[in-house]
Amino acid sequence: MTDRRVIRTNQALRKAFRKLAQQYRFHELTVQQLTAEANINRKTFYLHYDSIDDLADSFTAEIADHLLALLLKAQDPLTHPGAWFEQLNDFFEQAPKFYTFMLNSDDYSSLSRRVKYRVANGLVASFQAEYQLSVADAKLGVTFLIDSTLTLFRLYITGQLDISLADFKERLATLNLGGLQSFLDQYGTNRP
Repeated sequence: MTDRRVIRTNQALRKAFRKLAQQYRFHELTVQQLTAEANINRKTFYLHYDSIDDLADSFTAEIADHLLALLLKAQDPLTHPGAWFEQLNDFFEQAPKFYTFMLNSDDYSSLSRRVKYRVANGLVASFQAEYQLSVADAKLGVTFLIDSTLTLFRLYITGQLDISLADFKERLATLNLGGLQSFLDQYGTNRP
């Protein structure tokens, strides 16, 4: 059983990180700022975390594990093209605002990449078994799908795409299933 003081300290540090992350760039955050905001001393911080990076990793692991669980329970993305879209869209609508901030902020893109890598690595065995792929091919496939899907969600969430949610879903599924050639064939106007 975890000591209540440890739980309170972790909660205070995580709350301080969530608040300060939205005010400072990741490389600008200091242990001094975090401990002052959390109302603890530096020594206590280092009893719980090795660095700010270590604290940030607790968030990336939490987000990645949540996304991985959603995607593993989703239907096969090849036979049900909107399955991953639905899970991710629900995630972004229901997740704490801080998760969305971390995954979509330019200043925290290194943390977003960590989430993508962790989710992709978690899906490799599933893809390898489901599609009879080598480990390398499974890793290539899931990394492509996760990276492209979350990057495109980032464009949509940050308002960089002026299309409806339904149109976004359709285009995302087309790109993920058919690649760029299928996308150009379906939506391009300069077809040969």
